[in-house]
Amino acid sequence: MRKRLKLVILGFALAGLATAACFAQQKSETNDTSLGDIARQLNAQKAKTAKPAKVITNDNIPALKDGDGISTGPKEKTPTPEESAGSTQGHDEKYFRSRMSSLQNQLDTHKRELEVLQQKLGQNNMQYYPDPNKEIQQLYTRGDINKLTADINAKKQQIADDEKAIDDLHEQLRHENGDPSWLR
Repeated sequence: MRKRLKLVILGFALAGLATAACFAQQKSETNDTSLGDIARQLNAQKAKTAKPAKVITNDNIPALKDGDGISTGPKEKTPTPEESAGSTQGHDEKYFRSRMSSLQNQLDTHKRELEVLQQKLGQNNMQYYPDPNKEIQQLYTRGDINKLTADINAKKQQIADDEKAIDDLHEQLRHENGDPSWLR
């Protein structure tokens, strides 16, 4: 009885192996192409059906209005009080609010940039460099520290210019007899 059981189990095992070999042969016959070949074919199909490049013209770009907060050219110079007093037309609330908003955004940006530069300077002022060559170079030239110091001074000047432009806008509003709440 044990011999028979062994033969039956052996028969099932051989039948299973034959079935697996048959499936593997069928699969290899149907899948002769490699993954690289398939990828090359797909790339070739994409190249044939490439979309035309989008052409941007003045017709499909929306026109910018004053006060959109987007700088489209050189920085506008705020007229001095003498220049604005000589003009016959005053500006309205929308002009002062948009101008103040753009000047305030520019001032805030410059202040954040100054903070980053000061943080970098603090990191570069450390006394220990893990790389001995870097340490010797910094002891000799201090080039990065000098450059950051110059950048910080230039950024401070930009902040002072921004604050002066805001003060000039306040002065212009006063000369044009506008409502002070327009600049809040």
